[in-house]
Amino acid sequence: MRPMPSPSVRILLAAAALAAAAALRAAGETRTFLLTEDWPPYNYLEGGTVRGFSSEVVGSILRRLGVAYRVESMQGVRARQILDKGPRVFFFTMLRTPEREARYKWIGPLGEESIYFYKRKGSPLRVETLEDARKAGSVACRTVGLVFSFLSEAGFGNLDPTPNPEGIYQKAASGRCDLAIGEPPLGIAYWLERSGLPPDSLERTPLGILRYRMYIACSLDIPDEEVARWQAALDGMKASGEYGALYRKYAPAP
Repeated sequence: MRPMPSPSVRILLAAAALAAAAALRAAGETRTFLLTEDWPPYNYLEGGTVRGFSSEVVGSILRRLGVAYRVESMQGVRARQILDKGPRVFFFTMLRTPEREARYKWIGPLGEESIYFYKRKGSPLRVETLEDARKAGSVACRTVGLVFSFLSEAGFGNLDPTPNPEGIYQKAASGRCDLAIGEPPLGIAYWLERSGLPPDSLERTPLGILRYRMYIACSLDIPDEEVARWQAALDGMKASGEYGALYRKYAPAP
């Protein structure tokens, strides 16, 4: 079972990074910041080291470019503050949305995922439409966020808000809710493992929502030529098969 990163570590890293960025701006000097947040299994701290699918992809990009930047993990809000102020900030993993499009430069996609409804293995419940899901006894989900907002606005009166991802999938696997939703397939595999549950404890229904693409976001001062080099390195990973091998490493068992 993977240990969760310490909040105090994330706060200290964020404060140090903000102070360093401010000092460098005041001195007219530049340093490259490579930032991430805790969003397993894409990026997370384990034993003081940043790990995860996106983290491994970024590490391969850096090796292909022949550069070495230290990755700093912190709360997402703090990381985006540094990204917005610059200079020379890369941040992963970020969803590319129309609202964010012009605020950053983009490298990717690192992945494209959908959020699906899941049910307990062997459950006879049929879920093919939103109306089917609305008629289910209860749907466990997070207490806030894109999924909760989407379902609330879609008229779901059967939500069972749950404060942590482990609780969502434990409820579904034990039959304490009819459906669970909140993570893409890679996230489901991570949280089932973390909960000590078999990887086939849950079945994915055909109903998916909120399809999105994930990217590395760059502060606007990063030169286009540099962004293009990063993009070419990522494209090379995909062409060589390295990217696919990494994805399968984190993917749920068939």
